[in-house]
Amino acid sequence: MDGHFELELAKARLSVSQTESDLKRLERITDKRYGVGIDLALCDTIRGAQRRVGEARAHLTRIKAGKA
Repeated sequence: MDGHFELELAKARLSVSQTESDLKRLERITDKRYGVGIDLALCDTIRGAQRRVGEARAHLTRIKAGKA
């Protein structure tokens, strides 16, 4: 594999890891601070983090398939 491909693959893996970590952190904060009663802004932030995780995973999949 060429160096550019390896770099893109590493960046995509890092992106997935970071976005999953961000999402887990937000979910922990939500559980500790609010329990069931969560405010709308925090819900929006969590949905955004979930979207970024999905996008990062899709990007990683495209890179692995050679379509990036």
